Amino acid sequence: AVAAERGVRAMVGFTYRRVPAIALARKLVADGRLGELHHVRAQYLQDWLADPETPLSWRLDKTKAGSGALGDIGAHVIDLTQHITGDRILEVSGMLETFVKERPVAETSSGLSATAGTERGPVTVDDAAVFLARFAGGAVGSFEATRFATGRKNAIRIEINGSKGSLAFDFEDMNVLHFHDATLPAAEGGFRRIVVTEPEHPWVAGWWPPGHGLGYEHGFTHQVVDLVRALGEGAEPTPTFADGLQVQRVLAAVETSSDTRTWQEIPT
Repeated sequence: AVAAERGVRAMVGFTYRRVPAIALARKLVADGRLGELHHVRAQYLQDWLADPETPLSWRLDKTKAGSGALGDIGAHVIDLTQHITGDRILEVSGMLETFVKERPVAETSSGLSATAGTERGPVTVDDAAVFLARFAGGAVGSFEATRFATGRKNAIRIEINGSKGSLAFDFEDMNVLHFHDATLPAAEGGFRRIVVTEPEHPWVAGWWPPGHGLGYEHGFTHQVVDLVRALGEGAEPTPTFADGLQVQRVLAAVETSSDTRTWQEIPT
């Protein structure tokens, strides 16, 4: 509210919105290609904490990180599903779990890696989060965020099923979107693999020839481009503080639900 009153513009760093395949997924939904949405499935799977001897870092300290897998990576799939569907999560029922309660205290750390010392300390955040959700438009959702999915490095998996079709995405194959058109005859049905590298796709025209894939870093460049362009046009950049607040409210509701074992509504 203070930023808005002062005319200050800002953008929340949900960079995965800037993956071309995600932008195409959002367009397909907005164009009605999926019809009425029924199911939203979202996972963010990593494995960098599966080793119980991985040292404590700030990400495992609730006073610094706020939460564990829920806030660190769950926030991204919450934002992505609301962004792709253009819909809002209304209520949640969640469960949090900490598998390893104590770890070596880190002497030095950089990024996701750290060097262990001789002391041990408590893990005060969740290792995994699972929750159910209801969307305002009537769809039901299932969400999972974990840093214990052995073999999964950065698997952001989203599948949306509607009355007219479905789409599926996995960030570990980030230049591809799978789309099923349920209006086609059964003999022609099934998921179609779309390689999202054509100049007609969002942001791609500024890079390489068709078929030459983009990487993780390109999302950050796209974010800067969109921010600067919005500022130049006097428009509000997105995601806004309000978008970030909506995600934060879902995170808080999931944590409360896990503590109380009850469904929690998301305040508007």
